Amino acid sequence: MGWVFTEDPELFADAVLPLLLRDPVANTLALTVLDSLQAGHRFSDAPVVLSWYCERGQVTGAVLMTPPFGLLLARLPAGSEGELVRQLRERDIAVPDSRGTIETVHRFSSCWLAGTELTSEPVFRQRLFRLERLAPPEPMPAGSARLATLDDLDLVMDWLHAFRAEVEPGGAEPTRQMQQRRIELRLYWLWLDSAGEPVSLAGRNVTIAGVSRVGPVYTPPEQRKHGYAAGVTAACSQHALDTGAEQVVLFTDLANPTSNGVYRRLGYQPLDDRLVLRYR
Repeated sequence: MGWVFTEDPELFADAVLPLLLRDPVANTLALTVLDSLQAGHRFSDAPVVLSWYCERGQVTGAVLMTPPFGLLLARLPAGSEGELVRQLRERDIAVPDSRGTIETVHRFSSCWLAGTELTSEPVFRQRLFRLERLAPPEPMPAGSARLATLDDLDLVMDWLHAFRAEVEPGGAEPTRQMQQRRIELRLYWLWLDSAGEPVSLAGRNVTIAGVSRVGPVYTPPEQRKHGYAAGVTAACSQHALDTGAEQVVLFTDLANPTSNGVYRRLGYQPLDDRLVLRYR
């Protein structure tokens, strides 16, 4: 049967959830994006691209693209990448970048670039971590953590814009609607300094199949090197566990050894590496 395309999140979910839920840790990003789509959230006005791969009556592959984000290669069966590229081109679907495991991204990119003048460049090299046992910072930074409220929405938006500009210039802008929903779902935490002023932020995604993914984590440059990010990440991680998450995960940027060290000290252990390639 090959690759089947749709713009309907419910149809896509019916087809791919049994596949994705076999490993909700590895598929955390695809599951949370799908959850947002099912909740009615759109990341832009452009149509979404949702596709699954069928062979011998079984769904064995799943990819999705929610512009302005690129193509998320959640599951790409070996040998199916050629047909996927052919169908994307037949539908005149532009792919600004692809993301997934290193092996998967390289397989897709080889087909996507073949016979074209396109080139690729790495945007991110990421590592997926899973919390083994939470080890709060010792000593704890000065101050305390609290849940963000809707009164903090303007601050959260300002910090998310700053985070995007620092980590992924030219990436998708955070939307106020989505961040308001995350605050209402009690997914954002702030660290307050000893004077009660917010100095760091940690968010997480909804818990799906027992897994919650922490991110983003942001501290303004002038407030760094005080341990605030470790404190707020620990609070956010603990809240995920306290509210039903069986596993807590996060992605780190391999180009940032400081944050990788912080998360390891908190009890996060590496699982696998991911790659984002941009096409020009």
